[in-house]
Amino acid sequence: MNNITFAENIVAVLSDDTEVSNVIGYIENNKRYYKTSNNIVLTGDKKVKTIKSCIYKVPAEILPFIMFKVNE
Repeated sequence: MNNITFAENIVAVLSDDTEVSNVIGYIENNKRYYKTSNNIVLTGDKKVKTIKSCIYKVPAEILPFIMFKVNE
């Protein structure tokens, strides 16, 4: 399962406690990434800590597999 978007319109709280919206979640090279609408990958202090809401683009059965992936 590589190079797929699994969620969009994410509203999330980041590690530094700021809130972002309009984020997408995707899998690339077997790792989970989150990216802003400005194409900034959220990592380090800006890593997603909590997802408040989103629209999932994959079946519910696949979500545990995706969330198990390393979040870069």
